[in-house]
Amino acid sequence: MNTIHSAALDLNLLKIFDAVMQTRSVSRAAALLGVGQSAVSHGLARLREVTRDPLFVRTGGRMEPTVRAQRIAEPMREALMLATRVLSPDVAEPFDPGLGRTVFTIGAGDYAASVLLTALLAEIASSGWDIGLSVCPLDRRTASDLLDAGEIDMALGLLPKVQPWQERQVLFEESHACLFDGAQLGLAPPIERADFARLPHIVPSLHGEFTSFVDGALETDGLGRRCIMATAHFLSIPLMLKTVPAIATLPIRLSVACANAAALTVSPLPFAGPRFDVSMLWHKRDSASAAHQWLRHRIATHNPPEQSRSKQ
Repeated sequence: MNTIHSAALDLNLLKIFDAVMQTRSVSRAAALLGVGQSAVSHGLARLREVTRDPLFVRTGGRMEPTVRAQRIAEPMREALMLATRVLSPDVAEPFDPGLGRTVFTIGAGDYAASVLLTALLAEIASSGWDIGLSVCPLDRRTASDLLDAGEIDMALGLLPKVQPWQERQVLFEESHACLFDGAQLGLAPPIERADFARLPHIVPSLHGEFTSFVDGALETDGLGRRCIMATAHFLSIPLMLKTVPAIATLPIRLSVACANAAALTVSPLPFAGPRFDVSMLWHKRDSASAAHQWLRHRIATHNPPEQSRSKQ
């Protein structure tokens, strides 16, 4: 029984066999493949050695296939097509969100999850796609490690410096605003610096710190503030502000979303605050994935650089 040792074959040999089978000519096969005739002849020699069969016999001006060549022609072509399909980028087979169950695991904190994913979630819900977003906690200290370990498909938010094996896309530049219950405090925007310093503060902080850029800005005028709570759970803050006579400094887009949901008031800060980039971060191994490309495109589409802040 003749056995073809697959280890001796490579993709180029499959291409050479298929080209000669189609053209019945070494020269035309070489032209079809864009290689020299010697490369085709050498490839045929290797194939003959592996299969222990002449495969093609010159008859007149044509290379006629042997019985063995005719028998393996279709399997060889199928193998070539399969290899080409498997090795081609996913863009050759676009991702269809309507076919089958797909779950994306995304690392995001309260800000990124509520601001960056809500519109996409609404699209998924209304479309009927069987897509799930599994969102897990994340901060700048853990984002890179989770991506490298393959525990998340993407990280969202204010993210660390990109490693050489990672890629980042900036979605937009963000700044801060002041959030409070205007009816409870008897205040309307814009909030004055004196009121900002006088009122108790609830501080959004991933690691429990009570200080931030706000303290430095107040110190320039000899002012300070009283911080009554620091919390990593940003979305708990608007609920507290409905009961507690306090204020909070949050990213603008989150402030607007919270104000709309909880009937709160958004005001510009009484001083200039820092700006920061909100980004998507992923591992380069996923860059060519059609499903991952679809996810990145949808998130970017729903989070354009300029977004209405009319209710600020």
